[in-house]
Amino acid sequence: MILLIGYDVSRRGGIERLTLQVKSALEGRGQAVLLLCPRKLGPGGLGRWLGRGRFLLALCLALPRASTVLSMHALLLKPLRWLAPLLAVAGLGFATARRQRRFCWLHGIEVWGDALAAVATDLKRCDGLIASSRFSRDRVRDQPGPWPALAVVHPMADLIDAHQPPLPLPAAPILLTVARMVREERYKGHRIVLAALEILRQRQLLPPNLRWQVIGDGDDRAALEQETDAKGLAPWVHFLGGVDDRELEHQLRHCSLLVLPSAYAALPGSRPEGEGFGIVYLEAAQAGRAAIGCRQGGQSDLIVDGTTGWLIDPDPAALASCLATVLGDPNTLSRSGERARQRALAYFAKDRFSDSLLAALQLNAAGEA
Repeated sequence: MILLIGYDVSRRGGIERLTLQVKSALEGRGQAVLLLCPRKLGPGGLGRWLGRGRFLLALCLALPRASTVLSMHALLLKPLRWLAPLLAVAGLGFATARRQRRFCWLHGIEVWGDALAAVATDLKRCDGLIASSRFSRDRVRDQPGPWPALAVVHPMADLIDAHQPPLPLPAAPILLTVARMVREERYKGHRIVLAALEILRQRQLLPPNLRWQVIGDGDDRAALEQETDAKGLAPWVHFLGGVDDRELEHQLRHCSLLVLPSAYAALPGSRPEGEGFGIVYLEAAQAGRAAIGCRQGGQSDLIVDGTTGWLIDPDPAALASCLATVLGDPNTLSRSGERARQRALAYFAKDRFSDSLLAALQLNAAGEA
């Protein structure tokens, strides 16, 4: 049995969705999977602690029966370390350790820069690690090891049926950004886009019929709306707030270009920033749309610069120059979107995800580097 440990999958986050996709992929290949998640049992702090207690009890009962444990986040390895002495006292520790393999999924900021030190000990006790991108894998390899075998399994996206033909580009250019607007996550690049639009307007290169559709919400949205008004860009910018999957699919299919210039940073003493993979870049590609992203980050696994999209420095002038070029050349924009779609079909499809996941587990089980 494979014991899969994840965060509460009733939430709508990307890691939670990936956890369910991993479970489905493994079960689809004939594996028996038990998913355990910590979940609150009631309101407030008491409900949180009751939920953690139930989660630990369920782990105690499941661990002796599991041949493989896959944790979907580095922080979820801590409960396994806490329970080891208890299982040893119960006489289960040696038998479990002898036959059990342990893996952990690495996403991005939790293992970049200074953040890696907090989870390194637990990660080094694993039999293998799985990273969402080559970029994240390499950030770990840059740090002193030795590290367990580290495979890359790119996440999949199931919002859009990539085999459905893409729609033609709209007559009026529509830029789309999909990201949270949170003060702690300003690296997403909303202000870079705003500044780039301002540059284009000053140079009289901003099409009067252009729209920038902004999907997402958060505690920084009001400030962004105020800055948009102050710059006189409100006629071009539309804040749509949070949307459901159906509306997100509609927006992806009807836009001209995804613009998400998320900037990478892992400075000493600071919280790492950037995209560990960036599912929305893949969703845009499946819809037949090219994307503009930054050079560093997990999106560099997805976007082939100048072919399926464009990689730029996190700088308004660089973005303005790129936009001026691609918006003035609809044929190139359309061809790039089609190439993005073909790449998504070839390298990021569901079957490829399942194959890569099983291969990573088998590779590590064989003890190969």
